[in-house]
Amino acid sequence: QNKEFVCRGHDYERLEAFQQRMLNEFPHAIAMQHANQPDETIFQAEDLQIYAVTPIPENQEVLQRDGIPDNIKSFYKVNHIWRFRYDRPFHKGTKDKENEFKSLWVERTTLILVQSLPGISRWFEVEKREVVEMSPLENAIEVLENKNQQLRTLISQCQTRQMQNINPLTMCLNGVIDAAVNGGVARYQE
Repeated sequence: QNKEFVCRGHDYERLEAFQQRMLNEFPHAIAMQHANQPDETIFQAEDLQIYAVTPIPENQEVLQRDGIPDNIKSFYKVNHIWRFRYDRPFHKGTKDKENEFKSLWVERTTLILVQSLPGISRWFEVEKREVVEMSPLENAIEVLENKNQQLRTLISQCQTRQMQNINPLTMCLNGVIDAAVNGGVARYQE
């Protein structure tokens, strides 16, 4: 009915399984495989546009404070969430074959719900959507900040002996220090 919802799937449910469950519930619908803004023809059809969204926690202070156990941080990352987002990368201008990051922009869509998830229901309607474009520089900075946060979490888990095996930290460090994928850190420095 041309409405937008955020639905919390079952625990450990993959996107493909969720999509199949929705298609079983709405047998006349056709699943669209992209997260682009639908055009007018799609509004007339019985199509379902299903894609994964990332929760945006409200309580950033709890997540960034040192000394708070990881299980408490994990709770606040996915509970009492009003805002969700998804990103759609695209190239603006001519694509540099040597360094694709130079022209890689991100269209970030933020969805604001009428009520926080989880609630009485496992899904709530989107009340408002905001779309912004992130420049290649903003995108690169965010990727690096996320990687730094991932490293801090792994280091903290090793220090508090929550992780018996340090292989995840070693692999993550190798991926950062000797990043060979897509030209590595040198492409970001450019």
